[in-house]
Amino acid sequence: MNMTPFGQRPAHIEDALIRLHDGQWFTWSDVNNKIYSNLQLTEKVGIDGNIVDNPVTTLPTEEEVNAKLLELQTAWDSENT
Repeated sequence: MNMTPFGQRPAHIEDALIRLHDGQWFTWSDVNNKIYSNLQLTEKVGIDGNIVDNPVTTLPTEEEVNAKLLELQTAWDSENT
């Protein structure tokens, strides 16, 4: 399962992750199995056209990611029902 297509109800943790921080701050140890246990920080990120050390130094907890996903789903539901 991957990120939800634009305009559809958020349904995957990747939808939440991309909204927690700017840039590509995370990656997956297995891109074919995008689950929390495969979540990793990237070492470098692109900021303003430069490659720098990732300013995000700790992963959010699984509970934080799930809470963000629920927040996005609740917002989507209130706007689309």
